[in-house]
Amino acid sequence: MKNSIYFFHFLFVLGLLAACSVQEKENTAESLETSIGPEIAIAWNHMAYTIANQHDQFLSFIGVRALAMSHLAMHDALNAIESEYEPMAYRGTSSEASPTAAASQAAYEVLVTIYPDRKDTLDAALENWLSRESDASARAAGVELGKATAASIIQLRKGDGHEKNGGYTPMNKPGAYQYTPNFDWVWKPDFSYATPFTLDTLTQFRSPPPPGLSSIEYTDSYNEVKLFGGAGSTVRTEDQTNIAHWWAEFGEHGWNRIGRITAEENNLSLWKAVRLFALINVTLYDLYLVSFESKYHYDTWRPITAIHNADNDKNWDTRPDAGWQPEMLTPPWPEYPSAHAAVGAAGAEIVAHVFGTHNVSFTMESVTARDEGKIRTYTNLKDAAKDCADSRIFNGFHFRFATFEGLLQGKKVAKFIHGKILRPVE
Repeated sequence: MKNSIYFFHFLFVLGLLAACSVQEKENTAESLETSIGPEIAIAWNHMAYTIANQHDQFLSFIGVRALAMSHLAMHDALNAIESEYEPMAYRGTSSEASPTAAASQAAYEVLVTIYPDRKDTLDAALENWLSRESDASARAAGVELGKATAASIIQLRKGDGHEKNGGYTPMNKPGAYQYTPNFDWVWKPDFSYATPFTLDTLTQFRSPPPPGLSSIEYTDSYNEVKLFGGAGSTVRTEDQTNIAHWWAEFGEHGWNRIGRITAEENNLSLWKAVRLFALINVTLYDLYLVSFESKYHYDTWRPITAIHNADNDKNWDTRPDAGWQPEMLTPPWPEYPSAHAAVGAAGAEIVAHVFGTHNVSFTMESVTARDEGKIRTYTNLKDAAKDCADSRIFNGFHFRFATFEGLLQGKKVAKFIHGKILRPVE
């Protein structure tokens, strides 16, 4: 009987030790994910952004594609070490690898493949991060893991048609897009070649038709942008003019910068920060495909064309003004829907998803802002998205119905994407 008691006591102790061992492993894994801050993610995002901007100022799909791919490769590398979120392409594991080395090598391999002429800059950045890992074995494992995850992402996007363009000829009829001043070309008129990261088809989120030229909605939008979007408008307030210029920079600039600011100020973990940047840039890429597919499908004119030619629109409530000019130079592509409003709504949706709330604060300087309005502060992402959409009316680029549809489209696409990829592991 006594021996039996000792035996059961022995089994109890063994069970307790085993439970402690499991708990210790869980605590170690948890501390690995939570103990590393966003510095690496922020640094490589800024590196990718800077190189892309210097390459062509994001006037092609090369830059946003590079940002998306580099962060996806980093994401898969980190989650092969400690699985917090679903991978995009790489399914292997390497728990011994250094997160610093793995994430850095992954970003490097993608970027040096896309921008081989920047190898010296990228080599220096990689060496800087690898030198911070003192464990030679973990560093070597991280390097191999980063190479593997980058290769899987590069293979995933091979032949995706991002570099192709296509042809375009404007239709000479009321309501149809015409070349705007200073341009005799349009940007990216054919998206049938491009492969999205997440969408099933490019028409999946196509916008509904815009209002007709004789409709009340069109008339109200026409008269609003004519009043508020003209150069030197006397009804537009000083702050509305500041909004027009502050939000004029491309979404690739603004929302990657917002990501860096919020990740640093809220000290996101490396895993969360890399996922944030991956979701932002995948969403930007796929959303541009969706928005411009809608733009060229409906092929509608810009306010400057509409206001100069209103005597041909068969609408008695839209009076022409041949001397009207927008506050800023109109971009060379069709008007409806507003891609900029869509990007603002999508960016806000992604950042809110990562933080679990729209009540995220940031203070930021815009590269397109006027001297008297360089810095703005937001405490709610919905307010930022609204100002982004309104800016396109204040600078004379869009009608209200186009910005309204852009907001809806951007939110839909963002929700679809963060519900489909890189989801938390249950």
